[in-house]
Amino acid sequence: MPYIDWLGKGDVVHHHKEIAYKTIDCQEVVGEVESENMIIKGDNLLALKSLLPYYANAVKMIYIDPPYNTGNTSWVYNDNMDSPLIKKWLNDTVNADDLSRSDKWLCMMYPRLKLLHELLKEDGVIFISIDNAEVAHLKLVCDEIFGTDNFVDNVIWKSSDNSNNDSKQFSSDYNHTLIYSKNYPWSPQKLSDESKRTHFKNPDNDPKGAYFDGNPLNSPSPRENLTYDIVSPNGTVIKPPKNGWRWSKETIESKINTGEIRFTKDETAIRRRTYLQDMKGLPPSNLWVDLEKTGHNRQAKYELMRIMPEDTFDTPKPLKFLKYMMDIAGLNDNDIILDSFAGSGTTAHAVIEQNRADGGKRKFILIETLDYAKEITAERVKRVQQGYAFKGKDKTVLYEKKLTTTQVLKPKTMEKIGLEVEKLIEKEKPNYDKIEKTFKENLLKVVGIKNIESFKEGLGGGFKYCELGEEIFDESGELNTKLSFADIAKHIYFVEFKQPLGKAEVTAPYVGSFKQKHLYFYEKQFKSMHLTALLKAHKNAKEIVVYTRRCSISEDRLKEHGVSIRYIPYDIKDN
Repeated sequence: MPYIDWLGKGDVVHHHKEIAYKTIDCQEVVGEVESENMIIKGDNLLALKSLLPYYANAVKMIYIDPPYNTGNTSWVYNDNMDSPLIKKWLNDTVNADDLSRSDKWLCMMYPRLKLLHELLKEDGVIFISIDNAEVAHLKLVCDEIFGTDNFVDNVIWKSSDNSNNDSKQFSSDYNHTLIYSKNYPWSPQKLSDESKRTHFKNPDNDPKGAYFDGNPLNSPSPRENLTYDIVSPNGTVIKPPKNGWRWSKETIESKINTGEIRFTKDETAIRRRTYLQDMKGLPPSNLWVDLEKTGHNRQAKYELMRIMPEDTFDTPKPLKFLKYMMDIAGLNDNDIILDSFAGSGTTAHAVIEQNRADGGKRKFILIETLDYAKEITAERVKRVQQGYAFKGKDKTVLYEKKLTTTQVLKPKTMEKIGLEVEKLIEKEKPNYDKIEKTFKENLLKVVGIKNIESFKEGLGGGFKYCELGEEIFDESGELNTKLSFADIAKHIYFVEFKQPLGKAEVTAPYVGSFKQKHLYFYEKQFKSMHLTALLKAHKNAKEIVVYTRRCSISEDRLKEHGVSIRYIPYDIKDN
């Protein structure tokens, strides 16, 4: 496998393990009180680590849109660690003049991708938007973290609806979306795509309906028993492909008899007939150029301006783009979708709309590092859920005519058309706030525009707006005394079982159980009377694990009853 190295890699490979766990403090509940949706303001590296006790191996779909590192826009490196090199970079503004900007970008991305991998469900998938500046580096890093077998595809998305005529070289009209699964094999959801079904025809009135005559599949690897000749009705000998046929001779003959496999007219080859009615869907293409299906950047700006006209955000993603990825991911009704570079909040908006459309209960977790997390990210989601006043324009085409070059070159013809248009405009003026006339590529169009003010009804739901709180350990390495039993319990549970505790309520000293293994937390001391109580409560326990500061019971007695002691703070730290 190709290996990628860069300046500072050795300092960040295990950095995700060194990140301190913090509590996630929910400061405001917006909408439904019971909602499990979250928007977290804070450094996404710290936030991702702090989510592990709650959501490790639980997130079905991840979408991230990290800084593209093109040099056209700047970002700040702020991952502090005990490395002389990294400390020099701390709080550096990374821009086009920074010759080490790729090194810094990779050092920023690597630990975040490691944590995202831990959060991803076993059947989960991650989509990463990126452009040409770092796609090659990102591909190699993701191969290393997710595994080359789990690389699904590099999708090309036409992100611009028009080319940049001022570009000095090529107009940049597309972005990449790298897709990786947590485990191999993983397949995208097949979709109903009518545009791809046009090659299904029924010229001979086959009773099974429209079909496509494709080649029979060849054997994926050389197989001696699949290497044989096929003789057509007129006696033509059809030689096998290089690796042999896909099926045995008996199976091929059976498929010929049923009509699934047919000979060509000249009987020099065979074709497999695939019927439209038998197809449950078609695999998605890795070329996303249908703007009606996946949207484009200008459309995304309009979507955001409609909701938040008072704010501007330079690079939002369109709703259609996120929804298309959600369709491909094959989400179930209760799946979790995570976006750790949340930006304007399009991911949450897409989840809300999808839930409204099909009655699902999918949950979103958004993380935004920058200061606009509340004013833009959370505010957009709030307005989508609760409704918002909308000011816009309603456009009506009043006149449209495609002119020939001959018509354009005839002054009398153009004068007549011009008078016709002006008469129409005078007539319609009272009905519109503005009338626009355009002539482009020989198309003459008159559009009436009405300024409208209305209220867009909310889609319902809610979320918790949160920020990162206290660290699990204080400066001296001891358990933070400001934390509640529940905060510590969730962390202990994750450290012990590598599973999130979930929604279960905890009551001291009991933390929880997993696979007949029971977990307790006695902060000050574990005494003999505590042991007696635990043995009474768990007579047939496989094992009892106790986290405590001190223990007054002998090791032999503990071993006799299957009780293991973990001492805090040493054993409570993530390994």
